[in-house]
This record gives sequence, C-alpha cells and structure tokens, in this order.
Amino acid sequence: MHRPYRIGCGVRSDDTTAFHALAGLYDRGRIDHIQVQIIPEPGGIFQERIDEIGAAGVPIVIHAPHHGEGVNPADPTLCEGFDPRTAPRHVEDAMNLTLCAADLLGSDCIVIHAGRYRDGTRKAAFENVRGFLREYADPRMALENLPSVYAGYALLGDTADELAAIAGDRVRGFCLDFAHLYCTANFRNLSYTDELNRFERLAVRHQHLSNNLHGSVTDQHLELDHPAGGLDFPAVFDRIARNPEIATTLEYKRDTYEVYLRQLEVFDELYHRYAGIGERLRL
Repeated sequence: MHRPYRIGCGVRSDDTTAFHALAGLYDRGRIDHIQVQIIPEPGGIFQERIDEIGAAGVPIVIHAPHHGEGVNPADPTLCEGFDPRTAPRHVEDAMNLTLCAADLLGSDCIVIHAGRYRDGTRKAAFENVRGFLREYADPRMALENLPSVYAGYALLGDTADELAAIAGDRVRGFCLDFAHLYCTANFRNLSYTDELNRFERLAVRHQHLSNNLHGSVTDQHLELDHPAGGLDFPAVFDRIARNPEIATTLEYKRDTYEVYLRQLEVFDELYHRYAGIGERLRL
C-alpha cells in the first residue's frame, strides 16, 4: 500500500503474541515497521523471542530498555525494583542484549533515553550520560527527547538544545517524541512550535507519536483521538509531511491490536487534514 508517510507500532520484546498480531498489519501493508522495546530476560528465553521476531521478516526499530527496566544512564542507581549495588552489571547485560538484538534483527535505529536524576545532581547526571554514550557508542543510536519531569523526578534531554549538548560527537541521530515535547513546552511555558522547529537543526532519525491531556506536563501516551487531548496536530503533521523519509512509531499504554488498528486510521485522517498546512498558511 502506497502512503506518503512511514508509520509503525510499538511492542515489548516479551510480548510475542502482540508482535505477531502487529506483524499481520505489516503483511497486509498497513504499517512499515514495528518498534520493539527490549525487556531484559534470561539469555535463553530472550534469544528465543528475538529469533521468533526475526523470523517474521518485519523491519524492526529497537527501543533500548529505560529506567523501568533498570537502565537509567543519568543515574544507574535510580531504578525502582533494582539493586543499586548491581546496577552497573545490570546495565551492561541489558545493553549487550539490546545491541545483540539490533544485530540479529538488522535494525538500523536504536532509540535510547538519557534518563532521570535526583535534585541537585544535574551536572553529575549529564556526565553520567556522556560516559554511557562513550561506552556504548554505536552509529545506530538515536537519543530521544524526554518530558521535563515524570513521577517526581527531573529528566535529562527535554529539548533539542539539551539533546545536542548531551550527544556531543558521540551520537549521530535523534528520536523526536512529539508528546514528550508537548509536556516540556507546558512545563517550561515555552512555545511548542518554536521548540519543534529547533529539531530542524538535529539529525532526527525516528519519531514517536501519542497524545496528552490538554496543557498536561505528564506523559500519558493517549490515543490520538482522545476527547481531552491537546497535542498541536497542525504543527505535528506539518513536520511529518515535510519529512516523509522519517518513520513514526505510534506508542500507547494500551498497545493492543485493536487500539493500533483504530489509531492507524486516525493517523491517516489527521495526516490528510493537516499535511502541508504550514505551506498553505504561508501562501
């Protein structure tokens, strides 16, 4: 199916049932890729899952584990449910699984979070992330922008300028999350369109899209047609239309087949309503 955009859906590596349902969408030409978030598991089980995913023949974008899975580059000890004393070893094991999966699945993009940090440790968090990126330097890495705050912690890399500062010369690509940027703009009282335009200066390789409650500073991963959603669709879809080579992954808390099937339709409707709106407004 010919589309003027590249679109995909997200799933966890430990949910192969959901993966196969989404793979069916790829087989029918409804999506162009599936983003697989790596969930670290014992080696044998993880290998079986990756082999199963690879056998489907779907183009894969890898999302590295984040703080919920015990990988928080800004502060490796700041992950609930994980022993701070073994944090370095856990991060090493998780990243080895991530890079191995990217190799086996032929992925050319690995999305990574800088992570969260405690009050008063911003400078140390910045240096921790730079060290992490040096240790796991890989040309496939795409550093994702995060909301300014979440669950009581500040997060690093919430604007295009901060991502560029963190990346230095170690990261060649970035992932633009439209909803995360909306949260940041609300929290910092910034213009969403101005902050979005700053990403024109970065080598954006991938994009994430979901919705958020109007004016919210909290990332919620709501459906695009949520009745209380507030994301600036004209700005978002104007950018998507101007960059058709950059793939977008839809990300939702309810990542079921039925939700994605409906959201693909909503995305298409919004795209054709707003694509090129910036050009039309300039005429």
